[in-house]
Amino acid sequence: MGAKDDGVAPEHPPSEGVTMGGIAFTSRIWRQICAVVPGFIMSVTVLAPAHAQTLPPFSVVSGGLPNLTALPGLNGAQQMMAQSINNVCPTINNIAVTPNQADLARLCSAMIGNALVVQGVPNPSATPDLPRNLGLNTSGLQGALQQLNGGAELVVPTSQTSVTQTTQTTRQTGAIEERLSQLRNLTTGTVLAGARPPQAGQIAALSTLEPDGRIIVEPGAPLQFASSTGPLGVFVNGLGQFGSRDMTSTVNAFSFNNAGFIAGADYLFTPQLIAGLAFGYTRSSTNFDTSAVSAPGQFLRGDLLQGNLYATYYNDAFYLNGIGLIGGSNNDSRRHIVLPNTVEGLPGDRIATGSFGSQVQGLSLSGGYSLPFGALILTPTARLLYQHLGVDAFSENGALGADLQFGSTSLNTFLSFLGAEAQYTISTPLGVLSPLARFHWAHQYTADNTAVSVAYSNDPSLLSSFILPGAQASRNYFDLGVGLALQVSRNGSAFINYDSILGLNHTTYNSFTAGIRMTF
Repeated sequence: MGAKDDGVAPEHPPSEGVTMGGIAFTSRIWRQICAVVPGFIMSVTVLAPAHAQTLPPFSVVSGGLPNLTALPGLNGAQQMMAQSINNVCPTINNIAVTPNQADLARLCSAMIGNALVVQGVPNPSATPDLPRNLGLNTSGLQGALQQLNGGAELVVPTSQTSVTQTTQTTRQTGAIEERLSQLRNLTTGTVLAGARPPQAGQIAALSTLEPDGRIIVEPGAPLQFASSTGPLGVFVNGLGQFGSRDMTSTVNAFSFNNAGFIAGADYLFTPQLIAGLAFGYTRSSTNFDTSAVSAPGQFLRGDLLQGNLYATYYNDAFYLNGIGLIGGSNNDSRRHIVLPNTVEGLPGDRIATGSFGSQVQGLSLSGGYSLPFGALILTPTARLLYQHLGVDAFSENGALGADLQFGSTSLNTFLSFLGAEAQYTISTPLGVLSPLARFHWAHQYTADNTAVSVAYSNDPSLLSSFILPGAQASRNYFDLGVGLALQVSRNGSAFINYDSILGLNHTTYNSFTAGIRMTF
């Protein structure tokens, strides 16, 4: 039996009970719904007593019936979860076989029944297997929807803002860029000092030479120099990042921190070409902020292993860098779901855990031109970065019917950086001290929202599927950095750098890098 498509309630309501989402609708309730909801159109499947049929999705058969999606004041995340429950409930009630499927059926039936009650539509028919409602008011039911969806937007890394996704790999490539800059400082100076490079350990003046070889030094100007050592060099850098993101309508507030190292070796193949290999490891940690809609103990952890192949070519003041990278990460997620309720046998505290892999490949090309002004060197720079991130599909465990499954996803990021770096050389008793500062404007050409397909793990029909959008990425932001390098000997140096990214939507980001370099 179905409603006419003229927008008018049928004159003859169904004489038999109709079950939707575990809720029984009699002729009396049918008339009441038609009175409460003007213009209500409904297509139903009448269930004969001995021949139960699988119902179409609740959101299709319900028309204008007040349900979870009709709750007032739902944010984007709550609305998506409400629609998912509306869709899966009638089918899972009819096909539930496993304990987890039965738990999902009880959960969704109680939530839909609760939604009808708080909106003034009675739900008189309820059984122990399909409870009437959770016993929550409108605000409590909104919180329950947020809990079911809470943390899902961060479980898959590609749903985060793409800038924070790439920080682990860009910090490693940034450390390599700094390494190449230091190598150029040590080698290009020998070219400026004379046609023949000095022997290992020889100090070469960077200032202008007289025809007879004497150095021209302006009054009060410091003597510039660099040390040239063997062709083989090694380095070890420590990396760290930390920051946070504010809560929005689609993303819970969270904080993040990453820590790791990168080590490598390079070789001077020609006076203008250096190439090398580097290996890096980073441990990332994203923690959800505890709030009224976010239970404590939720996190995402990841261990990234990354290999880097790099080279620099330079000719006097001009240079060109290239870095290729490939890596993979093992990730663990934990969501804490709290569902206060008065239903016997329906757990109110659940933990959903998951494990999945991810892969990253990328290429960075950069160049610059050094402009000396006495002891100050100003270098305009440009850089292009391409990165591909792929994430495997996985299913959660431990939360019974509330477990979610996530489809595989990928993200391509293409960024350009324009800016300048300034470095000043100071001779001290400890060695050559070089404070530096940099400014880069970053533009992102692929700033569209990422999307992840999500469904309940115990929904074999996948009617609960919904698309989870990621946070809107910032197309433009700025990287400000300062640092200090110390050349302690002709074959050893140390440095420390600090960077802050400004202009990210709702996000703060800070990073530091420190390391040592040795040549042989």
